[in-house]
Amino acid sequence: MAATPKISYLLPVYNEEQAIADTARAVTEHLASLWGGEVLLLENGSTDRSPAIVDALAGELTRPGVNVVAVHVAKGFGNAIRRGLEVATGDLVVVTAADLPFGFSDLDGILACEPLPALAIGSKAHARSRVTVTAKRRVMSRAYRLARRLLIGLKVGDSQGSLFLEGGLARSVAPHLSASDFFLSTEIVAVASRLGAQPVEVPVDYQTPRPGSTVRPLHDGTAMLLALFGLRRRLGRLPAGGWA
Repeated sequence: MAATPKISYLLPVYNEEQAIADTARAVTEHLASLWGGEVLLLENGSTDRSPAIVDALAGELTRPGVNVVAVHVAKGFGNAIRRGLEVATGDLVVVTAADLPFGFSDLDGILACEPLPALAIGSKAHARSRVTVTAKRRVMSRAYRLARRLLIGLKVGDSQGSLFLEGGLARSVAPHLSASDFFLSTEIVAVASRLGAQPVEVPVDYQTPRPGSTVRPLHDGTAMLLALFGLRRRLGRLPAGGWA
């Protein structure tokens, strides 16, 4: 990875008319203060004003050194991020959420690493992370962590945080992904690990999560287990260490 990497931020946008403008401006300004890069606004089937907003932001925020691009894909977090991985041009590709849940605490942690890792996670499970979540969310996260370890041998503490991939790795991983929903984050970490990248977890500041959790333990837990079983089968067909 380049010593001063060009950074691609992937921001999935689904009905985010209230948040996406502030996030896009914050990321654009932050990249301009570093080494430049691009912001991909990955609108995926919104029913509010988000499609028009991301188009307007692409024209408004693009500046020398930082390109802001509106990308429109079918509904689904996974669909958005898969497309973003395919078209991102940066040396470092960042996958995060439209409300920038960790601010730039995750990016700061990655850029402090020497050398920069090929695969990193802004991890809520890191011992130095500052995290505020509900008891239900905490229990589900622990159960998911155990299931990941048992079913696919993935030993990371948090596969659902923000993700940071070396650009070549991002493009190598993309063809092996299939999830259209939030399981894609786990899929990325598992596939990249299978291809030979060693995940590094860095601490995050996550003390203002969005209110109104929609987690359904039985429904979501069952869906997670089925997805993990499917991923285990697919990982077995991938060449171990196939990425260099």
